[in-house]
Amino acid sequence: MEFCVYIETIVKSFEKYNKYTIGGDLREYSKEILFMIHRVNMHEDKREGLVLLRDKCEETKILIQLSYELKAFKSFKQFEESSKLIVAICKQSQAWLNHYARVVK
Repeated sequence: MEFCVYIETIVKSFEKYNKYTIGGDLREYSKEILFMIHRVNMHEDKREGLVLLRDKCEETKILIQLSYELKAFKSFKQFEESSKLIVAICKQSQAWLNHYARVVK
């Protein structure tokens, strides 16, 4: 939830072009991650959902890096905080996937 709220907050400060192009993508991806986490928690068979979650997190990391390269962020601090939050989610999703793989065996 923290990542999704943070993305919503910083995209507001993007310049008009970036707000509606790459900012829109960032907002969409952050909400997809939030919903994926919810879906994984609700289903009994978690493996497929966790793989999709991990992949979406990795794509979001790339999108954040692209946003930085396009100078969409108003400050380096926004980029840094966004990166920290998505990396934490990526690590957690991979840890859940690893744990689930051990439990299922």
